[in-house]
Amino acid sequence: MITCEECDGKCCRYIATEIDEPETKEDWDEIKWFLYHENVVVYKDNDKEWIVEFRTRCKNLDENNQCKIYDKRPQKCRDHEAESCEVNGDGKLGDPVFRNIKDVDEYLEKQKK
Repeated sequence: MITCEECDGKCCRYIATEIDEPETKEDWDEIKWFLYHENVVVYKDNDKEWIVEFRTRCKNLDENNQCKIYDKRPQKCRDHEAESCEVNGDGKLGDPVFRNIKDVDEYLEKQKK
């Protein structure tokens, strides 16, 4: 079990939110639009949910990746347990993972076959 003291704040360096599964050309264009931005990844996680992840560091991490507002942190942070944090697992995002437009185009081409 990982304690808060052992955690290096990996989950405090991104924001991930669920999106609808892409089904139409417009949906896939939106995925591409996400990926035209820096530090964005789109994937289907291990629970089969579609996720857009924005890799951006929390302003409240110190130079040692510890929370500077730990006692005052938002409820969302309090609910996130270090031992169940997905980034403390095997590091796999799921399948498929899209890091750029080429990944999307290759995936869509395979789906046609």
